[in-house]
Amino acid sequence: MSAAVAARDRARATGGALRELVGYLTYATIARAGRVLPTGLGRRLFTWGGTLAWHLLERRRRVVADNLARVLGRSPDDPLVQATTREAFRRYARYWFDAFDVATWPADRVLAAFRFEGLERIERALATGRGAIAVIPHIGNWDAAGRALSLRGVPVLAPAERLRPEPLFELFCAHRRSLGMEIVPADEGVGRALAAALARGRLVALVADRDLAGRGVEVEMFGARRRLPAGPAQLALQTGAPLFPAAIYEVPGGWRAVIGEPLEPTRSGDRRADVEALTRRIARAFERAIAASPADWHLFQPGWGP
Repeated sequence: MSAAVAARDRARATGGALRELVGYLTYATIARAGRVLPTGLGRRLFTWGGTLAWHLLERRRRVVADNLARVLGRSPDDPLVQATTREAFRRYARYWFDAFDVATWPADRVLAAFRFEGLERIERALATGRGAIAVIPHIGNWDAAGRALSLRGVPVLAPAERLRPEPLFELFCAHRRSLGMEIVPADEGVGRALAAALARGRLVALVADRDLAGRGVEVEMFGARRRLPAGPAQLALQTGAPLFPAAIYEVPGGWRAVIGEPLEPTRSGDRRADVEALTRRIARAFERAIAASPADWHLFQPGWGP
C-alpha cells in the first residue's frame, strides 16, 4: 500500500469517527433538551431551529422540496411547495423535541394528547393471539405513538437500524424502551425475532417507506417509480398476521393516529408475486396517508432516485 493510499484511508477513518462522535453528541444533546425544557419553551426553540435549518441547509431544502413537489403535483419552486417544505422542517424539528419530552409526561397527559382512530382494529387482532403488524411511513411522531400504545396496554415491538457508534445505538434503544416499546436490532435474523414477537401476540411496528437495503419492491407513488422494503409483506405472508396501514399526524395539543383496515394478502402460490402485490397495496395506503398532510412526512432523503 502506498503512503498516499494509507494517508487517504487514515483521513477517511478519522472523518468517519468524527461524524460518529458529532452524531452521538447531537442526539445526546437533543435528548437532554427534550427531557429538561418546559414543553412550550422547547417546542418554540425547536420550531425556530427548524426554520433556521430551512434557511441554511440549501441542499437538504431542495431534497425535501423535490419530494413534496411530487406529492403536491407542482413544481419544486411553486409557492405552495416552498411553504410546505418550510413547515416540514419545523415539524421535523418539533418531532425531535417531542420524542423526548413525551417520555417525561404523566400517563394521563399522554393519553389526553394522543387520539386514535381505528385502534379497535388492532386490539381485535391482538385478542386472537396472532399478533398484528402496523406499517407506517416516516410521518408524524411514532415515538409518542409508542408511548400512548403502551399506556393503553398494547405491547409494541419495533426493529431499530444499527447505528454507529455503538453508544449512540444504545442510547437510541434505551430511549425507545423508556417509552414502553420492546426493541430488537435490525440485524441478520431480525425476521425470526419479529415472527416470534407476533407469535407472542405483540404489535410489530414497521416504518417502511425507505428501501435501505436496495432489495425492495418497485412501486409507483405519486406518479413515479420508487422502491419500498419487501419485509412487511414478507412477514405478513409468512406469519398470517394481519397488516394494518397507519399514519400519525401532528394536531393542536398533540397527535392523531389513523389505523386503516387490514390489507389481506392474496396467496397465489407464487410468493414473490404475492409480496410484490401486497407491497403495492402498502404503497397506495402510504400515498393516501402522506397526501392527507404532506408537511408531516419526514423524508429528508431523496425519495425518487439519487
